[in-house]
Amino acid sequence: METLDNETQMIAVEKVLEEMQKAEEYVKNWNACWYEQLLDAHCLPLHYEIGEADVRDMERKYEPRYRLANAYHSGDSIGIPLAKETLVGDNTLTGERNINFECEFGRIDWFGMHSHKATRHFSFNNNGIIEFSKSAKVGKKQTLQHPNRISYDTSFNVLSNDFDISITLDQLTGDWREKYKYDYLTISLKDNILTEKFNDIEIIRDLSTGIKLVRIAKKYDKKDKQSNASVVFEAALNPDDSLEMGAIAINTHKGNGKVNGTYRFDVSRKKGVRANFYSRKGIRIDLTRNPVLLSNANTLLLPAPDSQNSGDIIVSDFATSTQNAIAKNLSEKVISFDNSDFNMESVKQAEAKIVEMVKCIRGELPLFGLVERIDNCLDLIDKEKQLKTISSSKTLKLELPNN
Repeated sequence: METLDNETQMIAVEKVLEEMQKAEEYVKNWNACWYEQLLDAHCLPLHYEIGEADVRDMERKYEPRYRLANAYHSGDSIGIPLAKETLVGDNTLTGERNINFECEFGRIDWFGMHSHKATRHFSFNNNGIIEFSKSAKVGKKQTLQHPNRISYDTSFNVLSNDFDISITLDQLTGDWREKYKYDYLTISLKDNILTEKFNDIEIIRDLSTGIKLVRIAKKYDKKDKQSNASVVFEAALNPDDSLEMGAIAINTHKGNGKVNGTYRFDVSRKKGVRANFYSRKGIRIDLTRNPVLLSNANTLLLPAPDSQNSGDIIVSDFATSTQNAIAKNLSEKVISFDNSDFNMESVKQAEAKIVEMVKCIRGELPLFGLVERIDNCLDLIDKEKQLKTISSSKTLKLELPNN
């Protein structure tokens, strides 16, 4: 954990306590009940003067109010505490009874907050980090009228604009072959770098420049009899979402998992389009001169006909676009890069799904500071979209002749 100077930690504690007060007011409107637990304890007598059995007895006496192991095992300062309380316990080493112990606590949790559909948990820390999670109850029956269960973990730091949200969407499909469908989404902001994930798609965006890096990785699965390939895809997009450069590496695997060969497609504005196959022995074959191997690579990347996996679609679209570019320029020694060949619409769709889900949970989040950070982030994304729209309309604008 990062060590804060005294002045910064005073600010952190003040802001965390303020968030706690607002959260308590919010949660009271739910008519919810919960337990409050104090953790990350500091008390030198618990560390130096009494035994572990006495510390555990004190915990049980007040259970579940306190967690005191941290104070017993370490005498290190926890900094400015969120709470101070006096506990009464015994010292069996000296025979003293009913001793007052002044304890400090750096963390406060609220738990046991149950509703019909979910359980919720808060954690407030004196380093400025606040966490909130909602877990959908597994026993709650889903219906086709209400097919979704949403669980999420969130955190933010009161000292910065950073935040993290991880969402799990559990959906009843109505399909007997695959009764439930799971989507995993995350969005995090750190130092003006926005990272979004939708299942196996990762999009890293620099909000100050608008440049994006898209990554997709699919590991080899021995159990998947329909595929013997693993795939790594990377692409860099310009602020207007046009492709600057991209690459796919497709490894084919033997039954024992070892790599048998690698197909690689590379495109960039500077170097054009390249496609090669590398054998297990390191022999390179130019796929632009070998249509049979080129076709084989495409077969490896084709998603199942009914696949709705966005990662599969992005990779397949990119590979198809690469091969189309190759097919149009087979007579050329260097295949030129034409950005219009590459459609990144599936990437935009993945981003839209993430933003849509964040907006879906935003209204039920009981932390003012977290909602404020989400709103600021969504505003930045909206402004970026507006700038792209304005730029696009200027590009498409036609000058009408004077009459």
